[in-house]
Amino acid sequence: MVNGVKDNMVIKAKDVEIKVVIPRSTYRALKVKCALLDITLRQGTTDMVEKWVKDVKKDIAGIDKIKPKA
Repeated sequence: MVNGVKDNMVIKAKDVEIKVVIPRSTYRALKVKCALLDITLRQGTTDMVEKWVKDVKKDIAGIDKIKPKA
């Protein structure tokens, strides 16, 4: 378990289920951001997790371009 865990969120996609653990400091910053943007905390969390998933997909897509050292 990670110190400072505030919230667990499970996102169900087409074929993958992702469990996200949000640290307390990130959760606090997200609450402030959502208040400034006038959106719900749930929507802000969903947007943040979707951005993380896009970053991971980008990283995975770039793996086939790396040639192993032989």
